[in-house]
This record gives sequence, C-alpha cells and structure tokens, in this order.
Amino acid sequence: MSKPEPVELPEGDGPPAAYAAAEEPVALRVSLVDDERTPEGMVCMATFHDTRLIARYVMPPEMWSQVTEHDLFGNPVPVVLVAREAAPGLQCQLYALLQLPPGLTDEEPEDEVEPWAASVPGASYDATVEGDDEAMSDNLVAFPLGHIVRFDKDRIHPGNLPLEAADILRKLIEGKTTEVVDKALEDLLGGD
Repeated sequence: MSKPEPVELPEGDGPPAAYAAAEEPVALRVSLVDDERTPEGMVCMATFHDTRLIARYVMPPEMWSQVTEHDLFGNPVPVVLVAREAAPGLQCQLYALLQLPPGLTDEEPEDEVEPWAASVPGASYDATVEGDDEAMSDNLVAFPLGHIVRFDKDRIHPGNLPLEAADILRKLIEGKTTEVVDKALEDLLGGD
C-alpha cells in the first residue's frame, strides 16, 4: 500500500476530525461472521485484507444481500479512515468508497427539468459538461467497514491528528496494528 495521505477536515460543529485515504485502491474481501454481540435480525460483515481481519460492521441482511448480489468488493476499492479525538483517545471510522450500480441508491428521482430551462443561456453546455462525471459521482458512497479505537497512550503523533489518522490506516492495511478492534477481533475469531 502506498503511504496514506493525511488531510485535515474543515472545522465545523463537534470535535475536530481528520481523514486519511490510501493512495491506491485496496483489495478487500468481505464475508459474514458469527458474533454473539450482533443484534437480533442483523448480520455482522467482516472485512479482510489479504488474510487478516481489519474491521467488522453490523448491518441489516438486506444490505448484505446488495453487497453480494452486486459484488461491491469484487475489485480493489479506495479506503478512507476518519479520525476524531474522543475518549479514550481516538475514535475512527473506516470506509470503502464504492461505486454503486445504477438503481441501487435510496435517492428519490430528481424533479423533472422545467421545459424552459433548456433555453437558458449555458444550460445545455452545463448539462453536457457535467453529464458523465456527475453520473459517475452520483453513485459513489462511503460504505462503513467498522470502528477503530486508538488509546491516548498508543498515539504516535499526539499533537497531529492528520498524521495520526494516516498512521492508523497504514497500520491497518499493512498489518502492523495494535488497535483495540484488531485485538478484540483476534480474540473473537481465535487468532491466526
């Protein structure tokens, strides 16, 4: 994996956040795992990189059906980690950026274009320029893979949230992690 890019997110409401993105798409494999903590009526999806379990996520069975039916992880995918400072250290969410097939999104269809809109100067040009790129980006979604915690005592870059986020993502992908989720998952699945 190439070095993750640290990027600080703009300030807003809530604690400061930073994200790190893998420079190249990552080959991930997903499957269901049994976990006694999974609420009734839900399933637990495990995400693997190479042979290592890197995350798990609880979802409705219908969501899992869409993942398998459309083979959403059939090709390498961009991976992003969002980190926020919150007790007991850092709270992070791991996402895959997936290109959903047309018709799979929950979005309502856009309102019909008014008949007069085509006569507005620039409207047809804008529609032509935006066409293909907009269609591609409309179905790009951040698909949650799991939650990662790094304790304050384990921080490598305590004064730099973007670098800390990049370090966590790099270690998750490269397999050199001591994050809480990996320890819990190793116990859960019996380790290697």
